[in-house]
Amino acid sequence: MQQERARALFAKYGLSLDSHDWIAAPAPMPAVQRVEKAIRMRVHRSCHRCGTIYGSDKNCSQCEHPRCKKCPRYPKKKLTVNKEKELTSDDKPRKKRVLTVTTRAGNELAYQPSKQLVRRTCHKCETVFVPTTATICENCRHIRCTKCPREPAKLQKWPSGYPGDAEADSDSEVEKQLEKFRRTWRKPRQRVRWECEKCQTAFISGSPQCPGCGHERCDKCVRSPIKKLKEEKVYDPRLVAAVEAKLRALDVDSDALSEGIQAA
Repeated sequence: MQQERARALFAKYGLSLDSHDWIAAPAPMPAVQRVEKAIRMRVHRSCHRCGTIYGSDKNCSQCEHPRCKKCPRYPKKKLTVNKEKELTSDDKPRKKRVLTVTTRAGNELAYQPSKQLVRRTCHKCETVFVPTTATICENCRHIRCTKCPREPAKLQKWPSGYPGDAEADSDSEVEKQLEKFRRTWRKPRQRVRWECEKCQTAFISGSPQCPGCGHERCDKCVRSPIKKLKEEKVYDPRLVAAVEAKLRALDVDSDALSEGIQAA
């Protein structure tokens, strides 16, 4: 139809249309098969602490809580058939295999994990509690309290006493008063006073100048109490001569000998 119209148009104006001048129409595009994909569903998660919906970030914009498994998901995740079977199955849990060793007599010994041996000692009579779960001392009938030591100790886990211990208030009133007013020995302090050599005025503690005449404290100012001089050790000359004779017999240098005596 289009070729006939083109020839009529060319003949009207005295032109000729050849077959090779005709531009063929483009071939139809092949039909593309559509790939079927599952419908995508937008999943929302909300914080289980404050209820804020999470964005692209995994941290809550309200309370800075990182997204965890407790944060609810909408819509809920569908369980597969295998998981549903696992949840609904009535299979009993498998028992753990017990490691056994057969002895020469034919008896079977089961492996037992090692246990920590704990000892509790009475703080009054130093008697070990037997058994370890006992709360009353067999010797003095003292009720186990927080003062009774434990071996090995676990002060980081139980700093104020172990489970099952009674409070340490079971002592008599006299012992309580003694512990309360027990005196702790401390080394006595000695106060040093200085007197000015010119006007015999006592210096104020911490001030190097005399409050009376303004004299600056020096070595001539009197110190009370007098500073004790270190006593130098004086060796017996006979012992020194005997040691020198022995060292000379061993061919020891005299300079080294004198240095050793001074160092001693």
